[in-house]
Amino acid sequence: MLQSVAPLAFCGFLVLHLGISYPLAPIATTAANSAVNMVNETSDHSAEIVRPFPANGSTTSIDNNVYMTQSADRSWSLNSFDADTLRFEVRSGDRWVSSDWADPVGVERTEIAGQKLYPPGTQIDIVYDFMVEPGPRNSASGPGHFLVVGQMHEYNVNKSPPFAVEMVSGDHMAIDIGTGIPVYLYVDPAPIQRGRYYSMKVQVKFDNNRNGALRVWRDGVQIVDHHGSIGTGAETYWKQGIYRSSAPETIAVRFRGLKITAATMSVPR
Repeated sequence: MLQSVAPLAFCGFLVLHLGISYPLAPIATTAANSAVNMVNETSDHSAEIVRPFPANGSTTSIDNNVYMTQSADRSWSLNSFDADTLRFEVRSGDRWVSSDWADPVGVERTEIAGQKLYPPGTQIDIVYDFMVEPGPRNSASGPGHFLVVGQMHEYNVNKSPPFAVEMVSGDHMAIDIGTGIPVYLYVDPAPIQRGRYYSMKVQVKFDNNRNGALRVWRDGVQIVDHHGSIGTGAETYWKQGIYRSSAPETIAVRFRGLKITAATMSVPR
């Protein structure tokens, strides 16, 4: 069943690889999209995705959190295979357009934006799996280019996200906390394996007074253990999907099992 949710207005700005959110009026899902986006409600996965999945600008609930769709609203933009697997696909020229905002030329996206805001100092735990489908090597990387496949975005802040999972140098996974220029805490020396799910666990506490922390595990192996300032002191929210600078190739990413909770983490002083 599709839940009717009043959208929470988010504002954001484009700087480097910043994801953008603006208030949107819900758009009814068409019958054709409903048929494409039907999910199997018998899945035994933990997270609930309410069907049919919404068109651009409308909202849905995943694991009791509300998300807004930001996409080019194509038949391939956002689909669901089962009760907790989302498939995001971007093709050349796919820009998010609404009554309030149009992605500038040079930016392409299909994302969902969480409507729950987390105040600075909150411990946020995020777990999910993601997989980049087989296809051409990512060319949206290098100076002036970017590919983001998951981020904590700051509310109404004219800077890049304080936490982003990116693809750099082609298909090399990276963890970036730079809110101006990129600051990579981790870059995989090897390209990711296309068609393979990676299990991610993130523990983050945003704090711009040296009391923040970020820990990231991939497939149970810790790849980031950062303590110190992170973020600008603004509220944050989760976004997942694909956000990139323009590229000729099509790319598709799947996410499953998303769970976000507030928890307590011991942070060294």
